[in-house]
Amino acid sequence: MSARGLDQAQGAPDPPPCDPPPVSAIAEADGGAVLDHLARSARDLVRRVADGGPHAAEGVAMRPVASNLTPSGAAVEAAFVWGGVGPDGRPDCDPRISLDPLPGGAPSGRLAAALALVRAAGPARLSVQQQMLAAEVAEWQASSPGRYGAWAGLRAGAVARAPDSGPPPLAAKLYLELPERAREAACALEQRLAGTPPVLGGRGIRPTMLGLDPKNGGVEVYYRCDRLFPGDLDTLMRRFRLPERAGEVVALIERLTRRSVRLELPSWDVGFSIAYGTREEGVRPAPAVFTFYSNAASLLGPDERVRCALMREGRVRDWDMTPYAALHARTPEAIPGEAPLQCHGLVGAVLPSGGDMRVTATLALPRAFGCRARGDAMPAQPGSLPQAHAAEGREEPGHG
Repeated sequence: MSARGLDQAQGAPDPPPCDPPPVSAIAEADGGAVLDHLARSARDLVRRVADGGPHAAEGVAMRPVASNLTPSGAAVEAAFVWGGVGPDGRPDCDPRISLDPLPGGAPSGRLAAALALVRAAGPARLSVQQQMLAAEVAEWQASSPGRYGAWAGLRAGAVARAPDSGPPPLAAKLYLELPERAREAACALEQRLAGTPPVLGGRGIRPTMLGLDPKNGGVEVYYRCDRLFPGDLDTLMRRFRLPERAGEVVALIERLTRRSVRLELPSWDVGFSIAYGTREEGVRPAPAVFTFYSNAASLLGPDERVRCALMREGRVRDWDMTPYAALHARTPEAIPGEAPLQCHGLVGAVLPSGGDMRVTATLALPRAFGCRARGDAMPAQPGSLPQAHAAEGREEPGHG
């Protein structure tokens, strides 16, 4: 980034700290209406799975518990991806959600519930290739249990619709934990998908999660790593035969943090993912998207600083920030005498092959949006929880 560009970013005023859009703006904005639909659908799907699933008894006995999906303990998390273009040709915020299908449940129960939820979400089914991968990971989890087992994700189905044709159809995604104790097998799997040997052996890179998208047959591998230097990002992209675009990621970090990046990237909790295109029989899947993630608190600090940084970027880029700002205004307040809950999870840069960079951020949903575990309201109390997404190399989801 040029010195002039960095000066301009540093000189941009912060958004007002106490001027959020009204709560009604979540549903009134296009992206907010989609987010509202996804959250309600998630709640209904979780209820349906709990009522009819093999772990219903576990759900009945379950008291409200904090989920380790998010730092705040929320069981549902929104992800916004800015920088794309909506059907009307205007910039959109492309929301999607990730959820814990069985808060407080054992990893095996979460895996079963996530599979049931993905099946119930829509007509798309895992491909044969995806089923084989899921079965392989399930075997690892059976012998080497991890922390959470699986999550589920929902987003609006990408189909053309008339303006008043009702809510969009659902598209689901399955996220499978790659247990730490199965690291050797997980590394073999990711190398099999990549078709190239690992790089940057001194950076502690390890695959931690697998994403399976039934709608397009896609596979995504999520990694966690130690601290990175800017040049490391280009090295990683070269390994996956993707264009070298570290400069774009560094420029975004400099704008968000308002500081120059000279040596290491200024976050101690980072990861990335590689999304592979649809597999065709006899054809090796090609890497299609590289996403860099950072724990939002590690990169930018408390929630208000994260909000200000994202809102500044959104103003400059003319993004639709209304649903994000309205949702942030509803995040839980700190409990008196206790440390405030961190509601942001991740901030990231999405780099599709041949496309413009997009920016993603995740935000825990408040109780009103929460899914329920057998009728119990989503908890608001904090727990001693790790940062689930960056610590496990996730996304949110980020881009989906």
